Amino acid sequence: WFAVSRAEKTLSLYSISAEMVEKNNTRDSSEEDVTKTLYPCKIYSLSKRARCLAFTNVDECQVIIAGDLSGDATAFPFPVDASPSASSPKDAEAVKPTSTPKRLLLGHTASMLTGLNVVKKNSDQQQQFILTSDRDEKVRVSNFPETHIIQGYLLGHSSFISCMDAISNERSLCLTASGDGTSRLWDYKTCKEVGMLPVVVKKSSETKQDDNEEDDEEVESINEMENTVDKEESNDNGDIEGDDEDEDEDGDDYEEDSFDRHEVAVPLSAALHPDATYAAVARDEIQSIDIHPIPPVQEKSSSSTSLQLSHLVSLHKKQTLECKSQPLAIRFASDSLLALAREPEYLLHFTKTEDGFHDVSGSSCLSKALRKVAQAEHITMPVTTLERGNDGGWAAQKKEDRKELTMKSSERGGLHWNDPERKKAAKLAQQRKRQRKRARRKEEGEQVN
Repeated sequence: WFAVSRAEKTLSLYSISAEMVEKNNTRDSSEEDVTKTLYPCKIYSLSKRARCLAFTNVDECQVIIAGDLSGDATAFPFPVDASPSASSPKDAEAVKPTSTPKRLLLGHTASMLTGLNVVKKNSDQQQQFILTSDRDEKVRVSNFPETHIIQGYLLGHSSFISCMDAISNERSLCLTASGDGTSRLWDYKTCKEVGMLPVVVKKSSETKQDDNEEDDEEVESINEMENTVDKEESNDNGDIEGDDEDEDEDGDDYEEDSFDRHEVAVPLSAALHPDATYAAVARDEIQSIDIHPIPPVQEKSSSSTSLQLSHLVSLHKKQTLECKSQPLAIRFASDSLLALAREPEYLLHFTKTEDGFHDVSGSSCLSKALRKVAQAEHITMPVTTLERGNDGGWAAQKKEDRKELTMKSSERGGLHWNDPERKKAAKLAQQRKRQRKRARRKEEGEQVN
């Protein structure tokens, strides 16, 4: 089974029978490859557009859960008399959107869901959980299917949750990524943070535009630089020393300016290895994937400091996998990492060896097959999986936050907490406070005399 949610507020369910797979495997090698069009065997009508999907079982019933823009998680049952997906338009015409009986599992008040994950039972975990993330910087951990019982919340991000992943292993781990640029590792049973991945920055859009303008004027700037060098050679030593001081000052300004003209790269997708050994993150406008090894659980020490930090792990070590195309979504499959990417690669395949992960997309049968079909159909992949609003900001980010970030300090009624001028203003306020204290002490001393 696989499902697709569409912009017209529908959820299409597809089914591939074992006969179709066996027929394709036993096909004669001399036959030409023909791409067959599959049509849905069931179409569900949604009240709001779905942003995240998950398959699971409730007792003996198979369901698909859809998280929508209104903050609701709704379960739809699989059709009892479901037949394999139709392969002809005539059969597909009979399949129309229907209002199938559904069950509302939970809702996030005045928010939208950005991620959904159902953690299955295992030998160490008898309780099943459902984790739902929203635009209000939090992840809700609820029992499943008794979703009215809330286990707790994962709190710590300062912006919307862009993606998440959770596993059911000896360690109950959840990896979340946010619009604030951070990726955090959690223990969803205790609702405590285990560690945080390093933040990655990128050039802002304004900086990229300025760089393009500088490239267009490169020829003229080279001529001007040659003339400047000739003039400097004719100057005396004193003038040269003075120029060095100016260059140092300009260099400091350049370093500070270059740092301010960078912005945090928002993660597009995050994945956890089923064995809780690796965490991977793909970020917006960065053609690479960072893989961080997760250290095993350490034995608790008797010292008080070790007890306070016993639940934290170091995630600073990483391996950066360079990608030929922008990765959009990533998932671990056994000892492999699959990345859905933009054209012309479409699907990147990395396998784990003794010295790390290596790109095998060129020889991977799965990557070749998907790439061949996508190129034949001239499929154009999206630039990013994060939607942007009309004002250029992230659609998942609250409008109040987007408006506040674009306003000046005077319009906001004060300095924003992340404003670089805040520290300067606080320092000046402390200086004025010390000056008033000294002046007051001086007046009191003169009165005593």
